[in-house]
Amino acid sequence: MRIRTIMVGAAVALVAATALAISSAGSASSTKSSASSFTMVIVTDIGSLQDRSFNQLANEGRIAIGKKLGIKTRAIETHSSAERIPNALAACRLGYKMIFEVGFLNYTALNAVAPKCPQAQFAGIDQPYVLFSKKPKNAAGVVFTEEQGGYLVGYLAGLEIKKEGGKQIISAVGANNVPAIVHYISGYIQGAKKADPGIKVLANYANDPTFNDQAKCHETALNQIQRGSRVVFQVAGGCGLGALKAAKENKIWGIGVDADQRYLGPFMMTSALKRVDTAVEDLTKLAYKGKLATKKDYVFSLKNNGVGLGSVSPKIPKSFVAKTKAIAKQIAAGKIKVKNQIKF
Repeated sequence: MRIRTIMVGAAVALVAATALAISSAGSASSTKSSASSFTMVIVTDIGSLQDRSFNQLANEGRIAIGKKLGIKTRAIETHSSAERIPNALAACRLGYKMIFEVGFLNYTALNAVAPKCPQAQFAGIDQPYVLFSKKPKNAAGVVFTEEQGGYLVGYLAGLEIKKEGGKQIISAVGANNVPAIVHYISGYIQGAKKADPGIKVLANYANDPTFNDQAKCHETALNQIQRGSRVVFQVAGGCGLGALKAAKENKIWGIGVDADQRYLGPFMMTSALKRVDTAVEDLTKLAYKGKLATKKDYVFSLKNNGVGLGSVSPKIPKSFVAKTKAIAKQIAAGKIKVKNQIKF
């Protein structure tokens, strides 16, 4: 699978044109900031702050840490790919000391703007540092082991479908084939087959560049259900709510992503958690204390509670939940290795 690289030629020209307007007062400070001078902003991925998933979690982390530290924070929403670099530039020009670029595809903005904004520190959520060709000295990558969370919900789904009998088919709906989604689905397949070796896992992309088109994910899930899927795992942000709607309409199990989405109804089996809010809080605290390390990745995994299993439907046997939690401990201890990419 190839991930399309967004061309940034025009936007890079914009960076050069506005470079003189951006302060170049030296590298990010390594001393503890005061609440009056330290500020933080998140620049969202395309979608919505109310996507009940990825962007919303980042924003919840922003609000929480703002209150805890008594600092000024802000969210800048990205509505199209053309806004990525201008939004990053705006965050810099406004003088924010800590800037989060949220979402894999925002790496282009961080890579272009961070070198021109040395007075701020940057963190790329879902962006490994290796992506940044300019190797900015004031930036860090933030990555999650989504495959581990995917493995857990796949394992639980496999146990339940095996118990229920009938067609051993489950599915996953991704928005696009960005790395985080590929990792989730890869883990989901591996976990399901660990619990039920004969199970078939359908995996399809809705091809939604906005990550918010519920109709596309709804249609993709309906196609999977027509092919016999009895569990739909949504890995598509706001778009994925459409996939879960299809599961509800057809009275089959749904599995949420990133946030705990069991509130959507009793048809929800569980969710694969990705604690983006925790990452935003943790890195902001480090930057506030002058202890944020750059030119490296911060990794959030089962071992440090960065990913995990959400609340589970009471209809699922407690013994299955116990088995899944035992698997989680084995993964965290390195006894089970989960691949982040497999063919599907």
